[in-house]
Amino acid sequence: MRVPDPFELADRQIELDRALCAHKTSLFARKLKKLASSPLGFFRGSARLFYEILAENRHLTLDSGPTGHVVGDMHLENVGAYRTDTDDVVFDLNDFDDATVAPLWVDKLRIAVSVLLAGRSFQATAVESLTLTSDLLVAYEEAADGADELPLPKPIALLCERARKRSRKDLLDMRAPLVEGRRSFARGERYLELEPAEEAALPTLIDAYRRALGPRVPGHAASWRVVDAAHRIAGNGSLGRRRIAFIVRDDAGTERLFELKEAAPAAAEALLGRSEVEPAHRVVKAASSLVKSPPRQLVALPPTSVGALIGRKLCPEEDKLDLAKLSVGPKLSSVARVVGNVLGRAHRRDVGPFTIPSYRADLLDRAVYLAGIFESVYLAFSRLSMELVVPHA
Repeated sequence: MRVPDPFELADRQIELDRALCAHKTSLFARKLKKLASSPLGFFRGSARLFYEILAENRHLTLDSGPTGHVVGDMHLENVGAYRTDTDDVVFDLNDFDDATVAPLWVDKLRIAVSVLLAGRSFQATAVESLTLTSDLLVAYEEAADGADELPLPKPIALLCERARKRSRKDLLDMRAPLVEGRRSFARGERYLELEPAEEAALPTLIDAYRRALGPRVPGHAASWRVVDAAHRIAGNGSLGRRRIAFIVRDDAGTERLFELKEAAPAAAEALLGRSEVEPAHRVVKAASSLVKSPPRQLVALPPTSVGALIGRKLCPEEDKLDLAKLSVGPKLSSVARVVGNVLGRAHRRDVGPFTIPSYRADLLDRAVYLAGIFESVYLAFSRLSMELVVPHA
């Protein structure tokens, strides 16, 4: 068995990041910094590398269990509180960029690795990290077997309460403060100017978004006028993709925030082969299959002049789990169990009742092996990034 070379894999990740940022090269340095922030930060931003490693090391894959829609890039921070089309606040899966149809074990393996890599954030020993991972997997199995939704522990309940209390004005003030009576995105760390092609296409894109919503389109959408639009900088794995945030005002003077985001081939295609489903439709179909209430006004646009796009109402990233504020103990164990419960119920919602294969120990062993690989690749990536961002004198 060939031992993976961490520097070769780090070089491959840099190659992937450079390609993703090719149309906006200023984002490349930001991407390197994001991925070098922590082992979990690197793992979040390297989903395709994860599947490439599995494709080259088939002994780390599993052969049993059902196939259905998966998140694809499942990790501890891919759950959060958000508003639905019915204006309810839910805590559920909230990122479907890499969602596709695959064996369900890929989500379990990926989230197990993420828990092990988050150990530093939790100030956890190896045994404590492994116990957390096992707790999450047990909760997954119970939910897949039909267990009810678990009560929300305090950190998650506070997330939901904060999202529930936030007004539209609060969100606008956070993202686009008023400057001399006009709202605009502050260019800098979080927003950049649109490319000329994006700016020219924007009216057509917004019109396509309205039409794609179909019967879900709100009555006020007919009078939308663009107040401001910018390239939004967010995420780890998706940093570098087109993300057009825009503010609209209707005839009543009410302003709202939306986002159009590029949909790309799923990371798992590196292991499973090319999906025949167009990327934007793949993302929306998976979201509709995995969660009872997808994020607000999520829809796939028809093909556009700037690529495949999905549209949605913009929600705050602050309503995701902040792992840095958690430490080992009953609260963290409850959070891990809730995340496992959420994923198990999502898979059951999609495929219906299914038999849980008895491979938890095998899956945990593979997660340990992969966590070790990603720890070493993270270090190699950070070392190479130092030379790229601050060249050696």
